[in-house]
Formats: sequence, C-alpha cells, structure tokens
Amino acid sequence: MQKKAFYLLALIAVVLPGNAQIYHYYTNSGTPWNGNKSYILNVGTDFSITSRNFGENTSGITSNPGLALSFRYEGDKNINEHLSWGYQTEVSYLAQNFKYNKIDTYSGNTKHSDIRWWDLEIDLRLSLAYWIGDNIELQAAAGLYLNPFFGISGESYETTATGTEVADSRKKEKGSSFNLGTGISTMLQAKYFFNENFFLSLNLHDNIGVSLFGEDFNIGGVSSEGGQRGVVLLGVGYKFIR
Repeated sequence: MQKKAFYLLALIAVVLPGNAQIYHYYTNSGTPWNGNKSYILNVGTDFSITSRNFGENTSGITSNPGLALSFRYEGDKNINEHLSWGYQTEVSYLAQNFKYNKIDTYSGNTKHSDIRWWDLEIDLRLSLAYWIGDNIELQAAAGLYLNPFFGISGESYETTATGTEVADSRKKEKGSSFNLGTGISTMLQAKYFFNENFFLSLNLHDNIGVSLFGEDFNIGGVSSEGGQRGVVLLGVGYKFIR
C-alpha cells in the first residue's frame, strides 16, 4: 500500500505543475482556459461492466467492487449564465477483487485464484456543464485515460482433477508493473453548491479499454487489459471564481 501511495503522490506531483503552467500560459494569452478552476477529492467504488481478461482456460470468474480514490482538477469558462465548458485532469487509484479458476493443460490441475487488482490512472477530458438555478450544476465530460502502473495481490492454490488440494500449492500472489493501458474515459457529474465556492459532487465514470499500443502487460497471467468498467465517486470540492 505504501508503494501505491507513493506512485499516486508522484503522479499528482507531475500533473499539478503541468496544470499550473497550462493555466498560466492560457491566462496570459486570453484563450477560453482563463476561467474558473476547481479542485475535488473523491472516494467511491470501482466495478466491472465487462469481464476482465485472465487468459485461456479460465472459468468461474466472479468480481466484487473495490475501492476508488481520485483527485481531479477542473478548468472551465462560462459561455452564458447557464452553460460553461472546459477541461479536466484526474489522477485515480482503482481496485477490484476477483476470483477465478484456470486449468493447466499439461498437469490437468486447476489453479484457484483470489486476487485484488489495482491500477493508477490519469484521465484527460473536455467538459460541458449546465447550471440549474444557483446551486446545481450538471456536467458531461469525455476524453482519454492512461494506466501507467498496475498490480495484483492475493493468494492461490491448486487442486487435482478429482478435486483434491495439491500439497504445498498455496502461495501469495503479488506484483506490480509499468503499464501502457489506454482507453476512452467518459463522466457524468452533478454538483451541489453550498455557496459560490464550496460544493459536493456525485460522478459516474464509464471507462472503455482500447489497446492503442497493441500490447498488454501481465503479472501471473493477469492481463493489464481493462475491458469496460464503471466508477462511482462522491466528492468534495472548492471552486475559485475568476
């Protein structure tokens, strides 16, 4: 967990200065990015919409929603009194729990795995928002994501064709790797403002994995290819009005 936290902090440290430079540049040049800016901390759950790829001869796949944490920066500018548009940068830690069985074609034994899969994700999106009254903002956003790191933790054991557990087959499954996972990132968000600055948000994400680099990394037979998954987050944020 310490290593994951280090990766997340490192990514935030990389992304935030870039946002600051972008904001400074476009403010001085008078483009649409010289508008408002928001910072949001989110917590929620990550779940599969389609099955993940665990390789050939796999059966009995079950998944349970896991933890999702994120920090999001939003820049936006008003079009009129109801509409605004802008962009988002988000850094997330996403995790799910999986159980599955895999048959070894040589020995005939079945490996039973119970793992926690996680990754660190960076999202870049364009957004369009609509204000309902003075307190509620509805927002839609779409863009791309990159998973620079992913890993697994858990345990496994083997049984024979008759169902007998193989002696000394129980072992811990653990590892992490640099990753080139990519995909399409979409989000719907509702914000409730208590005043012009402080707000709470509910956001729904739909991430669709697209292998742009034609290669998926794997650890212990677990692929980095993410398929399609959803994320539900509750957030607390602060908006700086320009």
